[in-house]
Amino acid sequence: MVRFVTDEDGYWHVKRFIESHNHELASPADRHLLRSCRNVIEEKASVLKSMTNAGIRTVDAYAYLAEEVGGCENVGFSKRDAYNLIQKEKRARIEIGDTNSLIQLFKDRQVEDHMFAWDVQYDDQDRLLNFFWVDGRSRIDYECFGDVLIFDTSYRLNKYNFVCAPFVGVNNHWQNILFGVAFLSEETIESFTWLFKVFVRIMGNKYPTTIFTDQDQAMARAIEAALPHTRHRLCQWHIFKKVPSKVSIYNSNNKVRGLFHKCMRWCDSEEVFEEAWNEMIKEGNLHNHEWLQDLYKIRRKWSTAFNKDSFCMGILSTQRSECTNNVCHGISKPTSSLTDCFLGLEKVLMNWRRNEQDEDYKCSQSEIVPVIKNSSILKQAARYYSRRIYSIFEEEFIKAVGEMSIDFVSTDSSKYIVNYIEKKNQNHPWVVHFDATEGNIQCSCKKYETMGLLCSHCLRVFKQLDMAKFPEKYLLLRWSARARQVFYSGYFLNSQRSNNFQSGRGFIFRNQVSRFAYQMSTEAQGNEEAEEFILSSLQDMYKKLYLILGGKKRNQKDVASSQGGTANLKDPLKRRPKGISNARLKSHWEKKKRPKSKFLIIC
Repeated sequence: MVRFVTDEDGYWHVKRFIESHNHELASPADRHLLRSCRNVIEEKASVLKSMTNAGIRTVDAYAYLAEEVGGCENVGFSKRDAYNLIQKEKRARIEIGDTNSLIQLFKDRQVEDHMFAWDVQYDDQDRLLNFFWVDGRSRIDYECFGDVLIFDTSYRLNKYNFVCAPFVGVNNHWQNILFGVAFLSEETIESFTWLFKVFVRIMGNKYPTTIFTDQDQAMARAIEAALPHTRHRLCQWHIFKKVPSKVSIYNSNNKVRGLFHKCMRWCDSEEVFEEAWNEMIKEGNLHNHEWLQDLYKIRRKWSTAFNKDSFCMGILSTQRSECTNNVCHGISKPTSSLTDCFLGLEKVLMNWRRNEQDEDYKCSQSEIVPVIKNSSILKQAARYYSRRIYSIFEEEFIKAVGEMSIDFVSTDSSKYIVNYIEKKNQNHPWVVHFDATEGNIQCSCKKYETMGLLCSHCLRVFKQLDMAKFPEKYLLLRWSARARQVFYSGYFLNSQRSNNFQSGRGFIFRNQVSRFAYQMSTEAQGNEEAEEFILSSLQDMYKKLYLILGGKKRNQKDVASSQGGTANLKDPLKRRPKGISNARLKSHWEKKKRPKSKFLIIC
C-alpha cells in the first residue's frame, strides 16, 4: 500500500504522486483515495466553469478559488490548467463547426421555447452571411411595445468581424427591451433588406410606427423597400457630432448655433422651421454650403417640426442602442465564437428581464403616493401608470400648476393660449383646443401625439376648468403598469378585435392565440396551483372544441420559423484585421488625427 499525505492540502500532493506512480495504486485504499482526490479537483473545476459562464474572467475565477483554499498550491490544478479547461469547453461547443453549432443551439432553444424563431442567410458556397434570432418573450414584448424601434449597427463582434445589429425598444417602465438580434457580415442594401423583411415576417407582419437609425444610405434604402409603412427618423446625436467639422461658422457664431439647434428640435411647426432655417443660412452666408443642402433635403427625417404627427416617445437619438453596444463590449473578445456571442447576449437579456420583473413587482406591491395628495388627476394617473411613467406625468402636472398661465380664452371656451408665467416674452405661446362635448383636447406642442402623455399645457386647461379627471382615452395602454396583461385580455374581450382579422385571418388568429397562451404559461410556471388550473382548463377547452368541430380533427401544418436547407453550413471567413479592436466603429470626426510630421531642411 502506498502512503499518502493526509493534511488539509493532501489532495495536491496526491495528485502529484499519482501522476508519477499511477501504476503502483493497486490496493483498494489507494484507489479510494485517488477517487477522493479526483472528486475534490472536479468539484473545484466545476466551480471554475460556473464562474466563467457567469461572465467572470478565468484569471479572476482562479484567484477566487485560490483565496478560498489558502493559496494556489491548494487548488488542485494550475492556472494554465484552468485556461486549458475553459478552452476545452469552448472547443466542445463548436465541435461540429461554429456555424452549425450555432444553428444546433437555435434548434435546442426552439424545442424549449416553441415561439423561438431564427433565420439565416448564406451564399452560393453555403457559407454563413447573416443570421437573426428572437425568443418568445421578445415576440410578446414586440406585440405590446413594438411601436418604436432603435436600430444601430456601430459595433462589431468576434473574429469574423460581424456587425451586431440589435432591435431595441422601450417598455412600460421606460426600460430598454430587446426585440431580437442580428449579425451581419456586410452593411449592404441587400443585407439590411433581408433582415428587415425577416424581422417583420417573424413578428407577425406588424410594422413599427417609427424606427431610429444613423445616416447610413444602405440602411435608408432598405427601410424604404422593406418597411414602407414605418416613419424613418435619424439620430440627432450623430448629426450634432458632424456639424462642427462640416460647418466651420457653427463653432464661432452663437446665433447660427442657436438657430441650428432650434431647427433640430424646437420648432413647433414646419413654417417656424423654414423661417429659422432661412435665417440661419442668411446669418452664416451658407447659401452654397453643400452639406447643409443635402441635410435640408432629408429634413423630414431629423427635425421634430416634421414629425409632430408620428409616435416616437420623444426619442431623438439611438443612444439606447449605444447602451447595448457597451454591453456587447463586455461579452465579446477577438477570439469569441458565434456561439459565445449568442450565449453572452442571452445572459444580458435575462438580466434586463430580471430588472423588468423587479419593476413589475414594485408596481404590483406598492401604491404610488402623489406629491399633491388631494389631486384627483394625480390619483387617476397613479392608479394607471407605471412608477417611472407616473413620475414623468407628475412633473408635467407640477409644471402646469406652478409655472403655466392662461392668457386668452375664446368666447366658446374651445381655444386657450397657455404660456409660462415668468417667461411670457421669451417663449412662443402654446395653443390648446378643447372640445367639451367629445372630451377631445389637442395642443400645438403635440406631446400626446408623439409620446402618449398629456403635456403641461393641456393639464393647465383641465385645471382651469376644475376637472376632477381627464378623459380615459388619453390613458395610453402601453404606459400602463399592467400593459401586457391588459393587452392580451383586452384583445380577446374587445369587440374591435374583428377589425384585426380582415387580412390574414388564419395566420393572425394562430399567432395571437399562441402568444396569449405563451404569456399565461410563462406567468404560471413555478406555481403548482396555477399550472394545474391551466392544464385542466385546456383539457375542458379541447373537449368543447371537439364538439364544436363535430368530432372531426383538423389537420394543419405548422409554420416553420426558420428557413430550410441550413444543414452543414460553412463558417464565415475570418476577416478580422490585425490591430482593430472590437469597440464601436468610430466616424471620421471621432477618430484622432495623426499629427503632421515636421521636417527640418538643412541647406
